[in-house]
Amino acid sequence: MTDMNGTPIGLIADSHGNLAATAAAIRVLRQRGARTLVHLGDFCDSARQDTAAAMISLLQEYDVRAVKGNNDFSVERTLADERRRRDPAGERAIAYLKSVPFTFACNGLLFAHSFPYDSLRSFYEPIDTGTTQRAERLFNETDFQLLFCGHSHIPVLFRMAGGQVTREQVPPGEKRHRDSDDRFIVIVGAADDGECALYDPGMRTYERIRISASH
Repeated sequence: MTDMNGTPIGLIADSHGNLAATAAAIRVLRQRGARTLVHLGDFCDSARQDTAAAMISLLQEYDVRAVKGNNDFSVERTLADERRRRDPAGERAIAYLKSVPFTFACNGLLFAHSFPYDSLRSFYEPIDTGTTQRAERLFNETDFQLLFCGHSHIPVLFRMAGGQVTREQVPPGEKRHRDSDDRFIVIVGAADDGECALYDPGMRTYERIRISASH
C-alpha cells in the first residue's frame, strides 16, 4: 500500500479515452503541487477501445494509480477475448487492466469508481442519483471517513455530520475544509467534461478544478 505522505493528491475520474483531457489534468495537478495522482476509473471507454493502450501508457508514464471502472472492465473483457487477434500492445493493456483493483485505501482515504466494494456490481450503480438516499445507505454500511469516487460525472459531495447527510454542490476553485468528525463522499467530475480535483491531506481541503486541453 503506497504511503501518500500527507502531500497533495491529484484526482482524475472518467476520462473515457480522452487522452488530451487526461494529459491536461495531469499537467494542471502537477503544477498545483500534487505528488500523488489517482484515477478513479473509466480511464478507458468501451466505445473508444483504440485509445486504451495509449491511455494506459499515459497513466504509467506519470505513475498515476488507478481503480477499475465499468468501462475499464468492459475493455479488459473485450481485449482478452480469445477470438481476437493478439498483439504486444494488447497483451500489455490486458495485463495492466487485470492488475487494477476495484478499490484501494491509504492513510484513512478510500478510492473507488463508485461503491467501495470488491464486486462487479460496485462500479455499475451510481452513488449520486440527485438525492442523499444511496449515500446515507453507504455511510451506514461502512466506516470510512473520506471516499473519493467518480462514475456519475457530476462533481458533488455528500457530508455526514451529526447523523445527517447532505448533498452539496462544489463550485470550481472553492476550497472545502473537512472537519475531523465529519464523513465525506466526494464525487470528482469527469475529465472528459473538463474536470479534475485536488485534495490536500495536510490542510484537509478539497478543491474542484476546471481544465482544458489547452493547458
